Amino acid sequence: MSKCKVIPAVRNFKELERALLSPSDVIFLLEGEIIHLKNIVERVKQFKKEIFIHLELIKGLKEDEASIHFLAKWIGIDGILSTRSSSLLLAKKYGLTTIQRGFLIDSQSIKTILNIASKANPDYIELLPCFAYSKVADIRKQTDADIILGGFIDDKKQLEIIFEAGAIAASTSSSHLWTIGGNCFVKTGVS
Repeated sequence: MSKCKVIPAVRNFKELERALLSPSDVIFLLEGEIIHLKNIVERVKQFKKEIFIHLELIKGLKEDEASIHFLAKWIGIDGILSTRSSSLLLAKKYGLTTIQRGFLIDSQSIKTILNIASKANPDYIELLPCFAYSKVADIRKQTDADIILGGFIDDKKQLEIIFEAGAIAASTSSSHLWTIGGNCFVKTGVS
């Protein structure tokens, strides 16, 4: 995943079609039903993009080895987003890229995120909400994982703050930001 990218986070077919036209080479699918996954993934692949699904939010899936094996081998997803270490470990077993999602609400939630990361060794960690940008450096230092920020991102100024804090990407359902693509706002020259 390249640095300073805006990742479309989609919940329905209409949003998916807009996301396919964005410059991002990655799409996060946050909702859906198992029956539609094969068609969705095939559509995304037609645009030469990667698709990550939020494992806990797809109806009809169980968070077990058989489901993850099915997603990797039959459906053809590129990776998963999950809050659970067991799902992240299984996804790695089947060659999927893993993004650990963590919700920062207090100091205990930081400990939980770090604990899961130590067990699952995710490829990336997504912190929500975006207001957690001040914790990016600490969590990055303790996990050595690149950080994505998401949740409540709805204007360009927030993207500037997020990238300045060291996040490599921002996931958002605000489609007016999807056209920003790989632009990086970091004033220090990091790209």
